Amino acid sequence: MEPQNSIPTERLGPSFICFLIWTFVIVARPQDYLTFLIPLRPVLLICILTIAFMFFERAGLPQGMFRLPEVRLAIVFYLIMLVGIPFAVHRGVAFKFLTTVMPATLAYFLVSIIQLRSMRKLQATAVVIALSVLFSAFLYITETVAFQGFRTAASGMYDANDIAMVFTTFIPMCLYVLLGGYGLKMRLLSVIAALLAAAGIMMSRSRGGVLALAAVIAVFFLSSVPRIRGTAKIAVVLILAFIFINYFSAVEGRFQNMEGDYNLTDENGRINIWKQNLAILGENPVLGVGAGCSTVALGLFRVREGGTQAWLTTHSSLVQVAVETGIAGFVVFAILNLVAIVHLRRIRRDRDHPLSRFAFFVELSFYGFWAGGLLLSHGYSVNLYLLLGIAAAAWHLYKYPALESKAE
Repeated sequence: MEPQNSIPTERLGPSFICFLIWTFVIVARPQDYLTFLIPLRPVLLICILTIAFMFFERAGLPQGMFRLPEVRLAIVFYLIMLVGIPFAVHRGVAFKFLTTVMPATLAYFLVSIIQLRSMRKLQATAVVIALSVLFSAFLYITETVAFQGFRTAASGMYDANDIAMVFTTFIPMCLYVLLGGYGLKMRLLSVIAALLAAAGIMMSRSRGGVLALAAVIAVFFLSSVPRIRGTAKIAVVLILAFIFINYFSAVEGRFQNMEGDYNLTDENGRINIWKQNLAILGENPVLGVGAGCSTVALGLFRVREGGTQAWLTTHSSLVQVAVETGIAGFVVFAILNLVAIVHLRRIRRDRDHPLSRFAFFVELSFYGFWAGGLLLSHGYSVNLYLLLGIAAAAWHLYKYPALESKAE
């Protein structure tokens, strides 16, 4: 393992164990496969338990936590959405979204910063993410094999495109566990997770997922990875490239005859949907149509302008955020993501620092998310806020290592 910045006898308390379970539930979504868990509301339950244990443990906030740019920008972004409720095309939808979905996402984001205050805890979280990918990828491939010839949805929450995006987002974290000095068993599990996830992307036949996987492989190959031997890096690239090439025949047909693809020609294709959403943004430039209201806005736009009365998602995270929160929200959201990536790049450039290798793979996860997010509506995804929370925690630990050591 990489050197620890915290004391060697650091204790992983009950609240952190609950946080790891919370992370597993969010990433792997076992409730989608084990339906008996649904009535238990596992996300809400583990959220309450984590915060309750933090209260009993008297967990303090990291010093200067609310001065972190990521925290301030995330709060400003939420406040912009709140201000936009009275101007939303459907105030009820916006109000419900901002009092249920976003508070839960922000709570996880803030708790992750509070919890991840040592190198050991960051490493433990990476392990849980890798195990989550292993769980999801194994079940998805099993399901896909049973329905050969079809684009299989992963669950009621994730269709084939969504699960491919989840895999491209977190394959880099699997690679970190593989190359980060963990024990043999964990390295073996992480490489299996990465390989199954890569195969799952190809079997999903998601064009966006395939392109995102190619982007992750290319960036990994072309980048100078801190504290990793070149031979290990080349071996990983070759293995992932082999899976990509070996399974490409499953998705090759979806890249043929692109000039006649429905996304380019159909009124319900992505190009037309983006054009219509940009027209809606032009009518509501300041605060947008309201958080969670883009489908409603598109439906109302089509009622007025004519065309198929389909209430469709934006099929782009950037378009989604722009049309729902306006120019103000979009600018803050873009800066939030850019700041997180810039901080990670600064950490990884300090190549002798224990966090440098970890920062590189989190940065690579951001690229995996956004390569897929350009074509899917995941602007408020909790997976994105997990990455933002990890980035903020890593930056705080990098800037104030002595403070965090004392806090533990």
